[in-house]
Amino acid sequence: MRNVFQTLLAGIVLLGIALVSALAAMRLAIHGAEVRVPSLAGMTLAQALDAVHAQGLQLEVADHNYNPNTPAGRILHQQPQAGVSVRRMWKVRVAESLGPQTVSVPDVVGMDARLAIITVRRSCFKLGDVNTLPFSLALADTVIAQSPTAHATAVESPRMDLLLAAPTSASAQAYAMPNLIGEPYTTASQTVLQAGFLLAPVQQAHDNLYASGIVSGQVPDAGSRVEAGAEVRLVVEP
Repeated sequence: MRNVFQTLLAGIVLLGIALVSALAAMRLAIHGAEVRVPSLAGMTLAQALDAVHAQGLQLEVADHNYNPNTPAGRILHQQPQAGVSVRRMWKVRVAESLGPQTVSVPDVVGMDARLAIITVRRSCFKLGDVNTLPFSLALADTVIAQSPTAHATAVESPRMDLLLAAPTSASAQAYAMPNLIGEPYTTASQTVLQAGFLLAPVQQAHDNLYASGIVSGQVPDAGSRVEAGAEVRLVVEP
């Protein structure tokens, strides 16, 4: 009987040792599968590929941006950030520099949507968000605003958002707020009023500044859902 208990006890001890060893091996395997993301800023795309592959990671060029301080083809920024621990085969997304802005922003306001989209793409810009706004002074599907504005400089991204005129309707209750930043105050205020919104007074500004002022901020933000008759506040730089 005593031998039976000793044998049983020895078996339990061996089982415990096996479980501890298995847990330690699993922990080591999990820990060993993690690597630190390398710093890719300033590298060429080929160098960045080599750096992430050496760590067992993947690379995806998720965006392209203009940057006057970083030569074309170099990495601007990355996600996850350098030094973060991730599992092997994790995808590191980067933005590649296009260098300084060399293309002119086309003027598509007043164009039919189809022609505007063709013009945007021929100008080496990507088509961004396309929203509509009830607008009685333009034909439906005509561009009434664009971002960035025509001939803008220091543009960060080769992407253009368009706002198209939509037929006015008594049943329409809410709209997408257009992006008015960068527009002359006279143009922006006209867009606000003709869309049926209320225009809040500009604080700390004189009426004679409006004509030459440029909109540098707006409330609500571009893309926000705005109820018909809502108040819109514009920040104007003289």
